[in-house]
Amino acid sequence: MEPFLSEISNVGILLLAVIALNVVLLLVCIMQSLRISRLRKSINRFMTGAGGANLEEGMHRLLDQVDEVKKFQNDQQFIVNRLSQRIAAQCGKVAVIRYNAFGDVGSDLSFSMAIVDDAQNGVVITSIFGREESRVYAKPLEAGTSAYHLSEEEQAAIRKAMNQQVGA
Repeated sequence: MEPFLSEISNVGILLLAVIALNVVLLLVCIMQSLRISRLRKSINRFMTGAGGANLEEGMHRLLDQVDEVKKFQNDQQFIVNRLSQRIAAQCGKVAVIRYNAFGDVGSDLSFSMAIVDDAQNGVVITSIFGREESRVYAKPLEAGTSAYHLSEEEQAAIRKAMNQQVGA
């Protein structure tokens, strides 16, 4: 009879273990069911947008907007490049050298002014002031030189203008 009792107690322990395992599995199933329902809500929300549009339509709309932004950016880059070229061609570098052209005049009333762009194209304007008369000369510049003779003061004005920093 003792073997029978030991078998019954083993079967009881085994039955309790199976019940406990079933309870644990039931808890795991409930937790997974909750996670699935949350995931389902999230997917439904993700797949439907404003006005009932689905994910694919939303992606196509976003890709169209990206294409429009790229086109707009290319247009803006073209405009920036054109403006950069125009700015480089502007005569924005100016320098003035004042000097005394004649020994009998007491101050530096004569001057040479260079107005050049980045390619050293522009003009040199020189004013010679004397007691009896004043004269003004304008000489065109191409690549930092002129077809006309340049005085030392005019050359100094050109060098000074070319050594200026943009925006200085």
